[in-house]
Amino acid sequence: MAAAASSSAAGSCLLLWREENDAVVRRWRRVAAGRSGPEAKRAAQGCQRDFGELLRKTHGLPAALPALPLELTILYNALLFDIQQPSSTSGEGDPLARMAHGLHRVLEACGAPNQGLSLEESWHRLFQERIPEELMGSLHQLAALQGALWLAVKHPEKAEGLFQRLSGGESPEPSLLHGPQSGLLALLQQWHPPVERDSDPLTVQSARNLKSVLWTSAAFLQGIQQLEAEDYPAALAFLQAAATGLCSKRLLAQIFTLMGCCSLKMGKPQRALQHLKGALRVDFTFLPALYQAALLYRQLGLVEAELESLELLDQALEGPAQAATQPFAPPFPVGAELLVCGPQRTAVFAQNCPPGVKCLLAQRCLQAGRVSEASEHYLDLLALLQEQPHCQCGEPALPRIPEVFLEAASALVDLARPEEAIVLCEEVVARTSELVPKTLRMELALSAEEAPLGAEGSSPADPRGLLQKQKRESLRCVLWRAAAYLIQGWAWAKRGEAKEAVSYMSRCLNDLLKVHFVNTGSTEADMVQTGMPEGKVLAQVRQLALTGQGTHFLELGQEKEALRAFQHSLLVNPESPTANLYYMHTLWKVGRRQEATERWQKLRLDPASLEENPERSLPLHLWLYGRQMAFPHMDSLTRNIRQFS
Repeated sequence: MAAAASSSAAGSCLLLWREENDAVVRRWRRVAAGRSGPEAKRAAQGCQRDFGELLRKTHGLPAALPALPLELTILYNALLFDIQQPSSTSGEGDPLARMAHGLHRVLEACGAPNQGLSLEESWHRLFQERIPEELMGSLHQLAALQGALWLAVKHPEKAEGLFQRLSGGESPEPSLLHGPQSGLLALLQQWHPPVERDSDPLTVQSARNLKSVLWTSAAFLQGIQQLEAEDYPAALAFLQAAATGLCSKRLLAQIFTLMGCCSLKMGKPQRALQHLKGALRVDFTFLPALYQAALLYRQLGLVEAELESLELLDQALEGPAQAATQPFAPPFPVGAELLVCGPQRTAVFAQNCPPGVKCLLAQRCLQAGRVSEASEHYLDLLALLQEQPHCQCGEPALPRIPEVFLEAASALVDLARPEEAIVLCEEVVARTSELVPKTLRMELALSAEEAPLGAEGSSPADPRGLLQKQKRESLRCVLWRAAAYLIQGWAWAKRGEAKEAVSYMSRCLNDLLKVHFVNTGSTEADMVQTGMPEGKVLAQVRQLALTGQGTHFLELGQEKEALRAFQHSLLVNPESPTANLYYMHTLWKVGRRQEATERWQKLRLDPASLEENPERSLPLHLWLYGRQMAFPHMDSLTRNIRQFS
């Protein structure tokens, strides 16, 4: 009689618990269908709490049929929310602790010893027992969750072993994919979890849904590993497999972006472009895809498309922060995003730096000849840097601040706004003057062993290397201040003040004279071979200053001084067409026409080959100045020399 009453009470409890479980699941589904972020989060926290309390109630009954199937379903639902938003690191709220307790209850019901077993050992012991058919559906659900937990902590081999046992120990079918997780993908492909019946307790997320999430996660992680290993065909194959699974729009956009990177590395830029466009179609707020598209357009030489992409990226970064788009309906507690999250997975997804993007847009406009747009972007950038003086950049990296100022000043001079350019250059001079030494002795032998500009490093235990690094930084400051004087001279020339222009050119040259390169048998022409890129820039700035100074002397009617400046310019680079033309032009003006003619014939100058390409040879902040230095008297000089000959 007492046993019957106890059984009846247990049956009543199971019925109440079943109704309570189903009510919580229905409540979650209603909220999740609305896709309200804050509301869904509060609902998830409520469900986590309710399932936890319900699970504690079920532990009041012995671990035996018929209560165990319902208990395992409640455990499964509770674990889904524990994984989605872990609220504690120990005790009942810990997913691993709850999973272990649930498996021990199953082993206890099967009469199997379970003391002291680890989680992995518990699963192994479980598959050695005869499991009642009523528990198989719940165990498949828990196994899917266990695989997700192991995959999230980068133990795919444990997940693979679990699903192999779940498939009865059968080896996975052969797969076209190769890699550490290809076996797991093959096992997932042949794993068929039991179909949920109408009579079963409701679940928040089905095992079949979790299978698709696991497939996406495993393929995505393996795709990244193969990408980092530079096995691009394998990476592309894994990412294509990941795109077939269940994931949010944001993750799908990431997958397409990585596929674009793989295609580009494989020498298929048009295919890469299609993948990047696909990423933006899926999620137009995914800015890394827009940035990668801009880089690809640049590689393809599509300037207008590149600038359009950069402008869109710049506008997006200026607006309110874009949240990730909502996942596909209905959202489930455990998605692929939870399993692949963590530290920055790849540099492709590095956060875009607003000042870096603004600067890149300004630079590309400048190089495309859209100087007016470039100057406005530079001025916006300077205002942004004033608001965020300690900006932590992602991609693209921001250049050194003096270079930004100099590039902006150069654009302003070209637009006939010399006063603003002079102010910017004065700021560069003020910032660098205390760092410019009276003399600077650079040893080329040491420089040849160093890394390129901006990449060198030295150990505190290597004082000689540290000293050389400090010297190179001083050299950069010399070059920045000299360039500032050069651009100021250009600005004064724009204002019609040739005398002031000559003065600033002299200041530029005086700064450059502070630097002495020492290396037996080496000259400034050897800078490229000696691994000192700053030395090449120094020579370029010197030649520009001397040539510019000569042109201003001509404006002032001081032909002898101009001739001397052009001669010194040719000592820096005897092959410079511009310096040679100005030199011959000045020779003609001072009456040394025979000498000018002989030099012309000796050099055999071809008008078609006289255009120097400043974009290739000069730093960007000197590019416009180099372009405007083009010799303007070519026709008259050619005609005069031919008539004289």
